[in-house]
Amino acid sequence: MIYFKNDDVPGVIGRIGTLLGEHNVNIANFSLGRRAPREGDAAGPAKAVAVVHVDGRVPEEVLAGLRAVSSVTYARAVEIS
Repeated sequence: MIYFKNDDVPGVIGRIGTLLGEHNVNIANFSLGRRAPREGDAAGPAKAVAVVHVDGRVPEEVLAGLRAVSSVTYARAVEIS
């Protein structure tokens, strides 16, 4: 699976799905959670976190592509056995 954090702005989920599809990584489930900015947070968009279950290992080049998406602040592959 892939765990990532991102700014909650339009287009992020679509870009993630497109990037995974371009690398033949099949999405089994996509779960997203978000929160509105809280008082005292720096100005800017709300933040979101996602867990994307995929059908196989995620190549490093795919993770690098996810990290290159301007609104993605963190991306990591996680394997639970």
